[in-house]
Amino acid sequence: MRERLAMTGYSLLWWLLTPLILLRLLLRSRRQPAYRERLGERFGIWPNVPTGCFWVHAVSVGETMAARPLIEQWQSLHPNVPILVTTMTPTGSETVRKLFGTTVHHAYLPWDFASIQRRLVARLKPKMLVIMETELWPNLIRACAQQQVPVLLANARLSAKSQQGYRKLSWLTRPMLQKLTGIAAQHSPDADRFAELGLDERRIQVTGSIKFDISLDAQSSAKARKLKADIDRRPIWIAASTHEGEDEALLRVHAKLKIKLPNALLILVPRHPERADRIAGRLYKEHFNFARRSNNEVPRSEHSVYLVDTLGELMTFFELADAAFIGNSLNGGGGHNPIEPAAVARPVLIGPSYFNFQSIIEAMRSEQSVVIIESEDELKNRLLGLMQSKDLRDTYGQRAYLFYQQQQGALKRLMTWIEDLIDIDTSGSPKALTGPSQRPQKRSAVPDNSTGKD
Repeated sequence: MRERLAMTGYSLLWWLLTPLILLRLLLRSRRQPAYRERLGERFGIWPNVPTGCFWVHAVSVGETMAARPLIEQWQSLHPNVPILVTTMTPTGSETVRKLFGTTVHHAYLPWDFASIQRRLVARLKPKMLVIMETELWPNLIRACAQQQVPVLLANARLSAKSQQGYRKLSWLTRPMLQKLTGIAAQHSPDADRFAELGLDERRIQVTGSIKFDISLDAQSSAKARKLKADIDRRPIWIAASTHEGEDEALLRVHAKLKIKLPNALLILVPRHPERADRIAGRLYKEHFNFARRSNNEVPRSEHSVYLVDTLGELMTFFELADAAFIGNSLNGGGGHNPIEPAAVARPVLIGPSYFNFQSIIEAMRSEQSVVIIESEDELKNRLLGLMQSKDLRDTYGQRAYLFYQQQQGALKRLMTWIEDLIDIDTSGSPKALTGPSQRPQKRSAVPDNSTGKD
């Protein structure tokens, strides 16, 4: 009875907040018109999706990129089982399209109205729902439980701060967590925090992060080689996934760097491409000659900045660069994924704010496979040293690559668990959890000091 009252109150709150949610969507659409599109999907009016699919929910770009190894592995092992990928944002949707084209089905996940989620799950009859990171919707999870659809939280992380938030809403979150079939946690502290919230420890496993199991795309490498051939031989650094408030600092660094290296090229990749027009305006104002990727331009000798305002090409530009700076770390934002440049053996630099990837960065730091930057001058000096010394670039690049190699294996552990939970060859009825499976000893792929959310 208590749970029913809690869910009724939660669902009522959604209906009451709907006008504000729609208003927020309208305001966001001023900068990103795609937020006005496909509104029906937000209310469960979906395109045709085959029943019995393998369902992966990824909120936006980061979660979609994290899910890529899992989706590609599933396609390879089970080509006859269709895949559905849901996201919440237009950039997430565009990333799905870029990465997978028409090989997966895609739609926006509806907002968490109880009746809509019940009808949707009943219609889809999915083999399983895998939720990336910690994007938990009570009515969706409840609807899956009612239809006996296994739900696995994959690549899961839970910071101490988020744990406190869950505790404050325990009347809602505790029943929701208890309906999960399992949680594949990245690190032992994450697993411990979920267990402390009331989830049966037998449903929790520490699998590591599947972000280390990214596959290097031959097409991406070929594109990088072609671009390198088209660009004059010159020192190149990339500032990847930058956010508001960082671009100005990075351009100041680049201007100083060019005093010593006049032909240096900065590849500037904003996390959200809709910011590109404003960045272009700043480049004009500060007299930077630049080429723009969305215009199919290639930087020539007169260009000192390459503005990459497209999605799904980041690995290409990591391969093209001599050194990689990870954005959202100079502005207090908590950083972004350092694994991709490490996977192509590029020196990795990041600012002082990296709490979103605390465990990974600290582990890389202990192996001297990442450079923590505390100031603009330090970034300029580090880049200058790397640009002027191939031996130094190779040293840091190989350290990063070795670290990346040592952390792989989470995907295999996750796939084994998924295949153990469902019978993909018959009716789709879920198997029970395999025995009273014991949680692995408190051990994870990287040290147990993670905080924050990726």
